[in-house]
This record gives sequence, structure tokens and C-alpha cells, in this order.
Amino acid sequence: MNVQAIPLNKLVLSPRNMRQGEVFIDDLVAHIGATKTILQNLRVTAQHDEDGKPTGLYEVHVGGRRWRALNALAERKAIKKTFPVPCAVCEDEASALEESIAENNVRVPPHPADQFAAFHALSQTGKTVAEIAERFSVSPRIVERRLKLATVSPRLMDLFRQDELTLDQMAVFTLTEEHAAQEAAYFDFPAHSRSPWQLKQRIVGGAVNSETDPLAKFVGVDAYRASGGVVAQDLFAQADDAGFISDVALSEKLAAEKLDIEAEQVRGEGWAWVEVALSFDYSLSQQYGRAYPTPLPPSPEVQAEIEALTGEYEKLEAEGDGETDEGAERMSQIEERLADLESSGGEHYPDEVKALCGAFVTVGSDGRLRVERGCAKPGADTKALRKLEGGADSGSRGNPYPTKDKARKAAGALSDKLVLDLSAHRTAALRAALLTRPDVALVAVTHALLIQTHYGCVSYSKPHTFEQDADTLTNHPQRHCQGYAASKAGQALTSARGRMTLLLPTGSGGLWSWLMERSQDQLLDLLAYAASQLVNALKLPHDRADNPRLRAADQLAQALDLNMAEWWEATAESFFSRVSKPTILTAVSEVSTAQAAENIAGFKKAALAAEAEKRMAGKGWLPDMLRPVTAIPEPAPEDEAPAYENDERDGPEGEDGDGTAYEADGFDDPDADTGEEADFPVAAE
Repeated sequence: MNVQAIPLNKLVLSPRNMRQGEVFIDDLVAHIGATKTILQNLRVTAQHDEDGKPTGLYEVHVGGRRWRALNALAERKAIKKTFPVPCAVCEDEASALEESIAENNVRVPPHPADQFAAFHALSQTGKTVAEIAERFSVSPRIVERRLKLATVSPRLMDLFRQDELTLDQMAVFTLTEEHAAQEAAYFDFPAHSRSPWQLKQRIVGGAVNSETDPLAKFVGVDAYRASGGVVAQDLFAQADDAGFISDVALSEKLAAEKLDIEAEQVRGEGWAWVEVALSFDYSLSQQYGRAYPTPLPPSPEVQAEIEALTGEYEKLEAEGDGETDEGAERMSQIEERLADLESSGGEHYPDEVKALCGAFVTVGSDGRLRVERGCAKPGADTKALRKLEGGADSGSRGNPYPTKDKARKAAGALSDKLVLDLSAHRTAALRAALLTRPDVALVAVTHALLIQTHYGCVSYSKPHTFEQDADTLTNHPQRHCQGYAASKAGQALTSARGRMTLLLPTGSGGLWSWLMERSQDQLLDLLAYAASQLVNALKLPHDRADNPRLRAADQLAQALDLNMAEWWEATAESFFSRVSKPTILTAVSEVSTAQAAENIAGFKKAALAAEAEKRMAGKGWLPDMLRPVTAIPEPAPEDEAPAYENDERDGPEGEDGDGTAYEADGFDDPDADTGEEADFPVAAE
């Protein structure tokens, strides 16, 4: 490579220069005009005609802003058109393209569309994804994303250059290579119906998300592909191999085969019957009674440890050692160990119960194997089952007001106060997300009105999440969550209220006539705003997991494609200082490794919370109750739940001869509130 002084009128902009549009040059015009010097050489290649002969011109692939500034000065006659420009002449076109990308990436960033096109052009020179990634110090996945984005329809790419399309929308278009399908998904629908979520639904059609669909997760992408299934890869998902499965029938077939294998092991336990079901929804569970296992007592060794730890705890408490950091830490450790020991005995079903009951082998909403044991079919000898279980004990699980013993929290469970805090953040996020989705708001409000009018559900059992008093001090999320004002959702809701205050009439007297003059699109936006104020997804201490309102909140979150990682982040203040050390370490191991969690296990609680915050920053980790739910059973009104068929009643008013009332109750759904896996998060480069 040699350096030459080339006349300005012999220089032209190279097609390999990444900056092809308008750029800011006023600063360079002022500097060069004052000094008449170029501080840095331009980098050029000799231009050739179609026959490969030199034209005498040189193409500028690095220094496009300087070249534009020089031409602007020449037009003003501040310099001559033959002004000598110092240039480094490059002979290799592929190297010229690499230099252009490197030059612009480390300076003022070009428009993303220019990056996509430049990476695509570089790949056409024979460079592999790995070579491009190594050359520009980025991950191969980023290179793959940019190459994929470069193949989006030119018509849509032009809109992206004009900032009329977002990167999220462009990412959705990469799910298909057909430009006609990309354009139809966007141009065939009105402007308010072009959100990334809506575009995705049109492009993928009946395909299911391999990250969120329970059966797809249960089968696994590798097994699906090995059986001939095709996956439309989603380069912008969190998982490296995520995508959309189009052959749903194949996925169901593979899931059924895998469940059959698992069912054989369950049959070996001695149940009267074992059935396989791809899913086990709420309505199906209501058709069966339930026998519950008997807890096994702890072993003598475990019992001895329980007594020793209990004595130590009582001594620390009596002597006031719990007031010191060391004492409080030790008491916390004892509490956690006791919780583990007390549940270590396990549980079992007596053979007599197994002879009357069976089990379902199915897939949970989190995509994991789910075995529901102790199921009593309608028509079974439920009278004998009741006697085996001790009469009233068998029906206690149906009691909406659990006893004190039943209400005891499991080890690692979040406190009621923290659960309320997190559910308040989720309520605020649902409200904020609903502001941008008039289509979902219309469905949600219509659903709530029909539930109250056509179906006549009473207030305490209505399966929707809209309440007339949802924006009062009692149910407003601001009352229950820390950091509401500074949160993304809180700011969005505050901004929306301020905007609507300026837009809406001052008094309600003229509201009707004002609304009659609005367009349908405007009314839908107003509907979304009004509906958002009524959302109540707060989980109060007395709320059961199968609360109809909370299930409806899950449905709304699923419809909104809600990803709480976009609205809330776990910090020492918001989460880690408010949970046990094992819970913190489990969270760290989920985003890192078990070894990483073990390395910090010896930290004091405050230091551990701070370290967890640092390690989790930007990772998008969420506690179970904030994770997206994927399969939500339709809640059935309580008065429609079927009772046992052919059940004998010996006593008056549906009681047995011993005066013990008995009802068939449904299963507690352990998957209802877990919320596994995030849907289609798009990460901007």
C-alpha cells in the first residue's frame, strides 16, 4: 500500500464505503477550510471499467466525510477542484470493505441498515461468519443477525432507514425469507396493527415457539429435527437454537411417544390405571377426585438433628443473640436447614389407595414431565376412598381457607410482602403494556363485560382481572411496590395520564359528544388507556394460586407477550436482600453455573445480595412468579364444577353417616404461577 497525493476531482465515493446517505460534515468543513490540511489519509482503490481497465479515478472507501467536506469547500471556491488529497491506495477490494466497516464502527456509528448491507457484502467476498466475527471483535451470533437482517425486503429496509420501522419489527421479518410474505404482514394491515407481536403471528401462522410451547420444550428441538421436523430459526431469541416449529402433529407424536415411556415407569408403582395426556387442563381436573399422599416421618438421625437445631435456635433467641449480625445469620441458617429436614421424610400412597386410584402422565405448562397421582375417576368407589383417607381429611384440599399448618410456607418461598411487591410491579407492567395494544384491550374489556352480564359471575369468583376500583389507593400498584415512580412502567403510566389529561375534556359533562367526534382508531387508543387503569393482578396473602382473577391476569400477560425483564430487574434492594441465601445462590446458578454460586456461598447476607446484583445485571433473570406463563387453563366458575357421579350419600344433606361432608375437588395446579421461559425477546445490537 502506497501513499499518493491525488487531485480531489479524481476521487469518487466507493460503493464499498458504508456511509452512502447524508452525513454531518459541518465540523470537518470548518476545520479543513481553516487549516487547508487533511490530518488523516483517505484510503482508496483504483477504479476500473467493465473491461478491467483503469479509469484514472479512485474510489474512497475510508474517509467519506472528509471527501464530502472537501467537495463542499471546492463548490464554495475555498479550495481548488484539483486540491491534492493524501490517499493510501489499497489494491485488494475485500480488504477495502473490511477497512470501511472497521473505520465506521469505531467512529460515529452508521445507520444499522448500512451495517447489515456491509456485512452482507463482506460475506459475498468469501468471508465466513467466524472470520467476520473475529475481524471485528463481535460474536458470531451478531454477525448472523446482521446477515439475516440484510435479506429483509428492500421496500421494508427503506422504511427502516427512514426510522419508520423499529429493529424489533425488522427482527420479526427474518422469520421468513419470502419478501412477499414480509411485505404482506406489514402493508396489508393498518398502522395500529403492526406491532412486533402482531407481525410475528402473521408470519409464523400456526407454528409454535420452541422456547415457550410446552410440547416443543418437552420434546426438544434436536429430537424434533432428528425426526425430520423443520424449525424456522429465531436468531433474536435468548436461546441459541430457538425458533418456530411448523409440524405441530410431529411434535405431538414425539411427545406422546416420550410420555408412553414415562408412563411405563409409573405403572410399575402399582396404580389401578395410568393414562397419558398431552395436556391436563383445569376443566379435565375438575372431573376427578383426588387422594393425597401420607407424609413419612423423618429418620431417627434426621429427628435427632431437628431437635439439636431447635434447641440451638431457642437458646440464641433467649439470649438475644439474634440482635447481632452473626446471630441473625445463624438463626437464618437454622430456619432453612429445619425446613429442609422436616420435608426430607418424603411421602407415599398406601397400596389400598393405589388400588382405587390412578395417575395421569402429562406435560406441564413449563414443558416438563408432570405426573398427577392419586386421581379418582367419576364412578369410582369414593366411599371406600374416603374411609381410607380419614373422611374429612380428604376434602381439606378443597377448603379455600387453609388451616395454619397447611399455610406454612415451603423452604425458599417468598414472603407475602415481597410477593405483593412483585405482583404490583407486574400489575403496573400489564397496565403499561396494555396502553399500546388496543386490540387486546378490546378483547379483555369485552370478556369482562360478558363474564358479568351474560354469565352472571359474582364478584368474588369472576375470572377476569378488571375491577372498577382498580385505580383507587387500595389496588393501585404504586401503593404496594418499591421504586414505582422510577420504574419503566410507572413512568409510562404517569406519562399516559398526563397526556390524557391534556387530551380529554376538563369535565365529564361533554365527554359523550367529544367521543362521538373521534375516529375508531382514536377510540381504540382511549379504550386501551381506560382498560389499563382497571387491571388488578395483585396477589394478596389470602389469594389462592387458582384465584380466577390471577389466572385471568396470566391470560392477559400472555396476550400482551409480556416480558417482565423489560420492566423490572432484580437488585439487592428490590429482591436479593429480601430472600434467603439459598434462593440467592439458586438464582446465581441459573444465570451462571453451580460452581459460580458455590464460590460466593460463604459471603455474609448483605455482601451476597450486592454480589448477586452485580452478577445478574443485564441478564434478564426473573423470579418464578414474574416469568411468562405459557399454558393457562380456562377457569371454570365454582358453581359449574361437577361432583362425583353415582356417589352414594348415607347421611342427610349430602353427608356420610358419620356426619362428614365430602366433595370432589380439583387438583391444585402447580404450574399455574411458575411462569417459565421468556417469549421472543429482541436484543438490539
